[in-house]
Amino acid sequence: MRNTYLVILILAILTSCKTNDGPKVEDYTKLQKELADCKKTVEELSNTPQLRLINGQQFFAKNDFASARKELNGLIEKYPVSEEAKKATMLLSDIEKIETERKEAEERKRTLGYKALKESNTLLIGDVTIKFNSISIGGQWIFDNYGTEWRYRSAERGEIYVLSKISISAETKDPNLPPILVFKISNGALSLLGTMGYEFSRWENYGTYLGNNADFSNDFAHTKTIPFSCGLSISKNDIDNEAVFVVVKKAN
Repeated sequence: MRNTYLVILILAILTSCKTNDGPKVEDYTKLQKELADCKKTVEELSNTPQLRLINGQQFFAKNDFASARKELNGLIEKYPVSEEAKKATMLLSDIEKIETERKEAEERKRTLGYKALKESNTLLIGDVTIKFNSISIGGQWIFDNYGTEWRYRSAERGEIYVLSKISISAETKDPNLPPILVFKISNGALSLLGTMGYEFSRWENYGTYLGNNADFSNDFAHTKTIPFSCGLSISKNDIDNEAVFVVVKKAN
């Protein structure tokens, strides 16, 4: 009898194991769905409007505006009538304001950033000292003044002169005059428009202008400091629409 019961018991166990051999497919799918729902619930419970606002504020403090905007917009979308949503809206407004100011500042830097360079009216270039007495624009470049008359060049149609009155002092008798360049801003960089020409500002009289007599005031062999008139004709479009700079190079 014991052997008979044992056989019956083993058969029952085997039958039971065969019948309950692992969960059914539908049971596994149901379990997976329940786990996913639980995970989602936990995430939602841990991602309260207060927490989202804190996360957004932390991103804001780190200047990570892209992540802050994503976090705050998600908060407003999910909890539109909450107090945290109001604060998130104000913070988004601050982000927009800061980004606008930065964009404008970058644009100013890109187009006019070179204005930040310190202006110098007196410069030592090699063995000469150049002093800018004036810089202007005009339709005529006047030079070679000899008392009762002078010479001039008139700008052509659509052009205008960049003009400068300068004085050059030299330690040597035959100095090299430094090139005076005119640039404009083009896509945030300096673009060369040309090199200003040199002319003597004045002569002692008409005879010295003609070369009949020597004018030692325009000769570095006799005079240390000589005044010059400089000019360059450029397009009016450049001066009207761009920032223009007069630059002396330390080396040509």
